Amino acid sequence: MHAIQQAKQQVLTELKKAIGKTYTPSVEELSYPPDAKLGDVSFGCFVLAKGLKRNPSEIASEIAAKIGPKGLLKSIVAMGPYVNFHLDDAVFADVVMTEIVDGKDRYGTSDVGKGKRIMVEFAQPNTNKEIHVGHLRNFIVGQMVVDVLKANGYDVIPTSYINDLGTHVATCLWALKKYHDGVVPEGEEVIAFLESCYARGMQETVDNLEVKKEISVIFQQLEALKGSSVTAWKRTRKLSLDYIKWVFKDLNLTIDVWYYESDLVKDAKREIENLVEKGIVKSSQGAWIVDLEEEKLGVNLLVKTDGTLLYNAKDIVLALRKEEDHHPVRSLYVIDARQSLAMQQLFATLKRMGFQKELQHVSYEFVTLKDGAMSSRKGNIVRYETFRDEMIEAVVDETRKRHEDWDEKKVTKTARAIAFSAIRFGMLKQDLDKQIVFDKQEAMSFDGFTGPYLLYSYARMQSILRKVLKRKMIPPPTTNYQLPTPHPSEHRLLIQIAKYPETVFQVGQSLHLSTVAQYLFELSKTFSEYYDQVPVLSAPKDQIAGRVQMVRSVSQVLKNGLTLLGIDSVDEM
Repeated sequence: MHAIQQAKQQVLTELKKAIGKTYTPSVEELSYPPDAKLGDVSFGCFVLAKGLKRNPSEIASEIAAKIGPKGLLKSIVAMGPYVNFHLDDAVFADVVMTEIVDGKDRYGTSDVGKGKRIMVEFAQPNTNKEIHVGHLRNFIVGQMVVDVLKANGYDVIPTSYINDLGTHVATCLWALKKYHDGVVPEGEEVIAFLESCYARGMQETVDNLEVKKEISVIFQQLEALKGSSVTAWKRTRKLSLDYIKWVFKDLNLTIDVWYYESDLVKDAKREIENLVEKGIVKSSQGAWIVDLEEEKLGVNLLVKTDGTLLYNAKDIVLALRKEEDHHPVRSLYVIDARQSLAMQQLFATLKRMGFQKELQHVSYEFVTLKDGAMSSRKGNIVRYETFRDEMIEAVVDETRKRHEDWDEKKVTKTARAIAFSAIRFGMLKQDLDKQIVFDKQEAMSFDGFTGPYLLYSYARMQSILRKVLKRKMIPPPTTNYQLPTPHPSEHRLLIQIAKYPETVFQVGQSLHLSTVAQYLFELSKTFSEYYDQVPVLSAPKDQIAGRVQMVRSVSQVLKNGLTLLGIDSVDEM
């Protein structure tokens, strides 16, 4: 049981004694006061008062009078309808810091999900196309969902589903054959070349029915894996998959299971035939559909009039295959909000088929740059590599200026960490239902709600600890915390680091990922106030050990939180 849970448990125990057998308070009725001066844990007497038909303020006063200091509790005060509990810093700090020292990188994790397997499908780029800035929110959000669930003890299977057989591939191959005799040039720009083929093919389809028909024929050949286009498909597919896996590695995406659209075609056609026999799939003007009007979801189109499959047809088989291969109790689909209707139609269709497992769409809004929206069809995307390199280059010169004694390897490594912190934090700090207009200059700032600010805070803590070691001021990590009257910012820090495990648990349940970013930002701000107002290195001899341990504890929590965001911490900046 984490320290904050122990504190709440003692609060509940004391409340039960004070109230008696007439009412049993629950942990859900406990809250945190809006101002730390009011207390650390609060109990509102509203429900109790309603049952007793009495004034809640009077009840709060009576309860507070019956509870005295004990264990983790220092004082109990009634304020209006609330009973506010102040924790004993000296006692509580010992419990919190012992937990952090013992837990280290595992501090904040739990086993609440032990024995439960969850598949998280994310990172679903298309072959024959470049990976661009618009993909990054999917990749980064999906990876954090994986890491948060793992931190809560779930058996998580990170899964990628690659669209290697869509109309976009046929469009690319059409342009490749028509304008380049089917020849793919060798070299590092091959993916950019394929992207340009796709963009040109899309331009040619505008008001040109004949081109659309030719692309449709190629698509049919690819689904059947027969015809003159198959060789070019295999060649471009391999080049594309090599590129996709390189990007995933560069972003530290921990994909364990890979599925490919091309592997699902035969099973999808077979499953649709079964669903036709069962009356779930019906013919409609030459196409095959599932009528979901009863669920107010319109029509789920599975097969077009030319006989080619749409995404939802293969998604049905993918869900069945996931179950057959891995038996997850829950499957998450990290897919942008524009696919919400398609996801609802998929889930409704699977439900009609008798599929019982829990399915959830983790929806997010798209990303644009300050320069405007991007589109593969229009050919005005910003490549991932270009975006990444621009972000790194923006930090390299500043890092060199600050550390003229560093070699180029260390400069580049630090600059990369700072740039990636800006990218990841920029994608995670916003609620998923909000669009992101990514401002590179703002994201790279060392002040404000940014990744580099968090890295700077961590590096500042490490600098303090290096000075401690250099001066040989105190022994190794200790929980000795002798501050009977701590500074207010010191108390806030203690309560904040105690709340970290609870934050990780809540995010694991809700998947409100931005909560972690906000928590780390507030923690860093409080630490800055603490260090500006409270002497650490120049503290009295009887207090320095406890204050240094506070710095150690906060830095450990900050590091753990950064890891949850996928951000590598750095000791110097």
